[in-house]
Amino acid sequence: MNARRRIAAVVAGVMSIALVAGCGTPSEKSSGPTTSSAPGVVPLISTNDLPAAKPDEVHLFGLNDLHGNLEPPAGSTGKVSGYDAGGAAYLATHLARLKAAYPASAVVAAGDDVGASPLVSGLFHDEPTITFMNTIGVAASSVGNHEFDHGVLELARLQQGGCALDGCSPGEPFTGAEFPYLAANVTDAEGKLPPSLKPWTILQVGGRKIGVVGTVTPDTVNLVFPEGIRGFTFGDEVAAINRYVPEMKAAGAETVVALMHDGGSQRADKDAQIDYNGCANISPNVTDLAKGVDPAVSALFTAHSHQAYVCTINGKSVTQAASYGRLITDLTLNFAPDGVHASAINRVVTRDVTPDPSAAALVNFYTEQARPRTARVVGAAAAALPHDPDATGVSPLGNVIADSMLSATSGPAAAVAAFMNPGGVRADIKAGPVTYGDIYTVQPFGNQVVTLTLTGQQVLRLLEQQWTNASKPAMLSLAGLTYAFADSAPKGAKIIGDSVRIAGQPLNPAAAYRITTNSFLAAGGDGFTVFTEGTDKVPGPTDLDAFEALFRDSSPVQLPPARVEQR
Repeated sequence: MNARRRIAAVVAGVMSIALVAGCGTPSEKSSGPTTSSAPGVVPLISTNDLPAAKPDEVHLFGLNDLHGNLEPPAGSTGKVSGYDAGGAAYLATHLARLKAAYPASAVVAAGDDVGASPLVSGLFHDEPTITFMNTIGVAASSVGNHEFDHGVLELARLQQGGCALDGCSPGEPFTGAEFPYLAANVTDAEGKLPPSLKPWTILQVGGRKIGVVGTVTPDTVNLVFPEGIRGFTFGDEVAAINRYVPEMKAAGAETVVALMHDGGSQRADKDAQIDYNGCANISPNVTDLAKGVDPAVSALFTAHSHQAYVCTINGKSVTQAASYGRLITDLTLNFAPDGVHASAINRVVTRDVTPDPSAAALVNFYTEQARPRTARVVGAAAAALPHDPDATGVSPLGNVIADSMLSATSGPAAAVAAFMNPGGVRADIKAGPVTYGDIYTVQPFGNQVVTLTLTGQQVLRLLEQQWTNASKPAMLSLAGLTYAFADSAPKGAKIIGDSVRIAGQPLNPAAAYRITTNSFLAAGGDGFTVFTEGTDKVPGPTDLDAFEALFRDSSPVQLPPARVEQR
């Protein structure tokens, strides 16, 4: 029996007891609403003591930004308001409880289901996560920006099934998502969507027809490998939703729900505890989305910002369920004579329930498949290497990655400087032994190291682009180059010109320099378009191979000194 059939047999063998486990047992701790008189404590609301279902009521259970977190996420990313939360086996149990309480229901997702995933999913092209989503009965998902990490053709494979370019791993060919991916605002020059995607779908739940439309942030064009999305534009989300509302109504939709991979955050007072069911001073872009969409849209499941909130804006329920499967948004649609009324509550995916056996079997299978690679020690770190930015906005661990890319170039045309994008550094590295699993978690994208030629003047323009790409600076990590900037200076004049030194020498604007980066930036990712002006491009190893080589050859790896100064 091959690997794929083995896992199918394991999952099938436990499916018969999954529903029993999902209902809970008397020995489980209560995970229902709790109250506390302590100031600043957010009550726990989960799936115990669920209100009884009412007539003419449909529930949609929303997830977002799972990012392949099948195992319980660790540290602060595994908590919600101090409560341990997340993990596929626990998520499946809580969903089973909700489905038992509310049979007229469906599960939906708002994108970034995959991408930047932990190794247990990412090693296998995120097929384990799609399989998990199939088993919990996801009915529709919007695309997120990370669904495009490996291009539109790989996204089509995730939808349709089949082997990845490097073969089937493990077992039989992957059969694909059993739910549609929705991308209403992603089109080519002829107005066509990427292969295998749809703009909207109709869900028939409890005798009701619900239109579901999906969109993704227009900023996707700056967030993924440009070659993978070449020819496609990411248009205005509100306009795309409103364009398709008449089609959904013509198909019988009694109301419309939007799955929007875009969102914001609550902006509570300083030091105030954020209520995951609150809506404290919600960011304006969320309000704009709610006010802009057609009145036929009763609810917006938002995403992308990894925040939690439940709002009522312009008569619409607007929600987000944090990230990594830590919350489930329970949206209630009440079909009344005067129209459809939406309300919602976020429920914590606590870990004090019996893990769903079938989900646990799926995760355990892939964990064992990945274990030999994840546990292999590649070197050591002399001190903790943090990925969070320092006072200048630069990631110290990003500088280490830039060092590794610079070290990966050799020969007469070797690079003298290297750059790393901040969004590509996904986790810290702790002091002590470092495993392959550790470095994969830091760099899960599989980019290639690319060396190219830029003039000194282009390097200066590149540095200035750190302030011109978005609403806040996107500070590049770097190796072989130091500089100072004046934050109070206007955009386009932030860099203090005579402070820039490359390979230990003052930068010459007229000189040509060999520069190394990853393929994402080399193609203009994150809006750093100066890289696309580079000439004599030479590909190198993958960024992960270069990172591993640094630990192999230079352990214990030291925390590098700061390379950027703010004046």
